[in-house]
Amino acid sequence: MSPAALGGVVFDTAAVVGWARRLPYVHAVAWATATAGHTIVVPAAVAAAGQALVPASRLDILGVLLDLPHTVIPALDIATVSKVGRLLTGRSDADALVAAGHAASEAVARNWPCLTARPDMLRRIDRKVLVDPLP
Repeated sequence: MSPAALGGVVFDTAAVVGWARRLPYVHAVAWATATAGHTIVVPAAVAAAGQALVPASRLDILGVLLDLPHTVIPALDIATVSKVGRLLTGRSDADALVAAGHAASEAVARNWPCLTARPDMLRRIDRKVLVDPLP
């Protein structure tokens, strides 16, 4: 069975931070996804960026998302490094976009939407990315 047939959503850094801030839309998407038995993807680069941006007092909330049985955290392994590197080739701000590139790569590979506050930026990284913009 293909990953697209299973269904799910990819969180980018804004969605992870929104989860920790308890934004209603982010929580609604996460719980609806889990209730349907689908997968929440939090790429490793996104999880790291989220941890850096979430205040220490909310890291336990972030931990809940990362520990959910429906959450998958794909590694930034050598194959993924190559994909993300190709997506960001020639960009002078590539170092600042690694987490976004990892999220876009995972969303496109699965043909799942990426929950984001930056749909235009993700589309500049990969025009094939499906986005679910945060309100």
